Amino acid sequence: MANELRLGFSLSYAKGGAALNRAETDEVTQTGDAIAHEIQSIPTSNTALVEAAAIGTPGYVFVKNLDATNFVSVGLTGSYTIKLLAKQMAMFPAAGAIFALADTATCLVEYIIIEL
Repeated sequence: MANELRLGFSLSYAKGGAALNRAETDEVTQTGDAIAHEIQSIPTSNTALVEAAAIGTPGYVFVKNLDATNFVSVGLTGSYTIKLLAKQMAMFPAAGAIFALADTATCLVEYIIIEL
């Protein structure tokens, strides 16, 4: 079967007379069939997302910082390229181990990893 995974993005903006609406979708064919959905406590030290090890070839990652105050850094193989402020979220393609690091205090992070 093809195109088992459908990804979507929606953005709406309106302020000061300017307005923008944008929506994009993509369909992706998967080889694997694994998925992980967890909430994990992330300390102020380099921490691998636990369930990521169960995913053979990570394809896409959705991650949300559930903390109301502190930020969390997220990245691949220990290189932190995404900074999620309190309550922020991101989705990105992944290749390799996925790590997170809380800034000031331990934070809860929700994540979904989908195998390709």
